[in-house]
Amino acid sequence: MYDKSGLHSRRYLTSSYIAVALVSFFWGTTYPAIRIGVAHMPGLMLASIRQTLAGALLVLFYLLKGQGLPRLPEMGKLLIMGFLLLGASNGLLSWAEQYLPGGLAAILAATCPLAIVWFSIWFLPGAKFTRGLYLGMGLGLAGIVVIFSPEILHAHSHNFLLGAALILCSVITWAGGTVYTARHPLALPLLYVTGWQMLLGGISLMPLCVATGQFIPLQQIAPQAWWAIGYLIVFGSMIGYVAYVYAISTLPPAQVSIYAYINPLVAMAIGVWWLKESITLRTILGALITLCGVYLVQKSFKTVPPSKSGPSIPEIEIQEIRAHP
Repeated sequence: MYDKSGLHSRRYLTSSYIAVALVSFFWGTTYPAIRIGVAHMPGLMLASIRQTLAGALLVLFYLLKGQGLPRLPEMGKLLIMGFLLLGASNGLLSWAEQYLPGGLAAILAATCPLAIVWFSIWFLPGAKFTRGLYLGMGLGLAGIVVIFSPEILHAHSHNFLLGAALILCSVITWAGGTVYTARHPLALPLLYVTGWQMLLGGISLMPLCVATGQFIPLQQIAPQAWWAIGYLIVFGSMIGYVAYVYAISTLPPAQVSIYAYINPLVAMAIGVWWLKESITLRTILGALITLCGVYLVQKSFKTVPPSKSGPSIPEIEIQEIRAHP
């Protein structure tokens, strides 16, 4: 996937590492940005507006460059990918942040690889369970229990647990979309595909916003929410994705994947500093256990031999884990 000959150039490497740093930082900041936005508008609606506008900009950019429209079968696949990856998944996460601090949301979202591996075991050829996978999944779940154990035992924490459940559903839809994407590759530029996923995912959320009551008239959206949406579009969807695509095309996937461990740390730090979110020793301990589990799962999964008749499992697992909100 990455160009080995370019790795010999220090200048080339520097720009690649800068891209990883941008992804690590800006995707981490999207969690507190969402938190700010949902303080003034419904989370599902925020996600719909963000993805629709960001997707429209990316698609328009490629159309102006002369890129042709996807064929009808490709459009159908893009609709499914968009709804699972950037519609339902991002929408549920944004909805959840109405009830959860951004740092905790980032920790839960970081468990995406656990769900992706589980789906991959059942739907991708060449993947299988190993001791490392079992141990990693166990650690990941144990970390979540450590973080949320007080809320599980107290009935008055209904909204808090609702937020956690929404993010876990978000993780499941993201994992399902990831495996579907791996099984149905498209011969289109990656950013162009991403643009369509954003656009179709955002549009598909609109009727759900109305059906669930996660909707307010546009004129009632506060300026703070529009600023949050603008930040998410520019730094999360545009700069973040461009940097990610550049990094994954110029560096080994294992090096790029480090962003998945930095994102929660950035989200927690900004949440404490900027939003005055509280953090406890239990939360830190649970986060470390969870991230250790995620690391072990990714490390163990990459050692599974790929199928001779199917795509490379390591390539699918790393390239498609874009665990950002």
